Amino acid sequence: MSKRTYEGMLPFLFTGGLILARYLFPSKMTFITEVALYTLYVMGNNILLGYLGYVSFGQPVYLSMGAYSAAIYLAYLGRSPLVAILVAILMGVIVGVLMGPVLIRLRGSYFTLVNAAFCAIGLFTVERLLIGVTRGNDGLWFRTRMVATPLLDIRQPKNFFFFAMLVLLVIFLLYRRMDRSVLGAAFKATQGNERRMQFLGYDTFKIRWLGFVLATVLSTLAGSLYAINFGFVNPNLGENSRAAEVIVATLLGGSGTVYGPFFGAITFLGIKEIVSQWITRWELLVGVLTIIVLFRFNRGVWGTFMDLIKRGRKDTVLQK
Repeated sequence: MSKRTYEGMLPFLFTGGLILARYLFPSKMTFITEVALYTLYVMGNNILLGYLGYVSFGQPVYLSMGAYSAAIYLAYLGRSPLVAILVAILMGVIVGVLMGPVLIRLRGSYFTLVNAAFCAIGLFTVERLLIGVTRGNDGLWFRTRMVATPLLDIRQPKNFFFFAMLVLLVIFLLYRRMDRSVLGAAFKATQGNERRMQFLGYDTFKIRWLGFVLATVLSTLAGSLYAINFGFVNPNLGENSRAAEVIVATLLGGSGTVYGPFFGAITFLGIKEIVSQWITRWELLVGVLTIIVLFRFNRGVWGTFMDLIKRGRKDTVLQK
């Protein structure tokens, strides 16, 4: 099997692995579904952190935007979950297009802090300013308003699981395509040497802007799927305390890699699932374990795995 054929099969293998795990461990279907949705969320952050070099502590607000966009549509305006997902994606595009030019002008800690402030504003908005619409801390329920979707009724948890797997597979394929395209190369080149890119005639501002829009859309997509899966949303989804989690997951998997978000989501949620069964304040132990893993494998799970494969191939060639 050639390297290209093998890499082409990876999205199908990873998605198929989650489906197989669902049958091997039926009681863990909710967790496996969460892995799929969280992978989409980490993919968005990976574009910012891994491809463009932006550390954002504001990703929860975009996840929350997607969730509340879908929830408000289903609670007050319509009843189709598929339309709700499209509404959330549209919200991601609008927010990314409007906020991008402002935020991406900032660099380093300024970008990080402004996004964190934006996250706090978003949390205050859903908790206080729009309490009549969002129901504040009581949360917004809408499951009974959803109608069956064509072919596959995603109101049912089992059907939603397969729908989530399909969405993950499609996004995986598009994500890999982006990484291999001129756009993916432009993202990484802009991070590596922006001045050289400008010298070559590239508009790096628009490149960073587009990356921000894509990251926002992936976050709002993940948020809408979270909302539909539970039939309920509350402000906890957009809390500032969750901002570091997606960054940790991105680093654990391997930032700047195509499949790093998948392994980052599995590793982070897996550690969280296991540790939280034993201690209440699981964040402390997860943080310590994360530091240990990142010091030992600074390229993350997937990055380290690929390094081992390359080293093995090199040793094989030398032996020949």
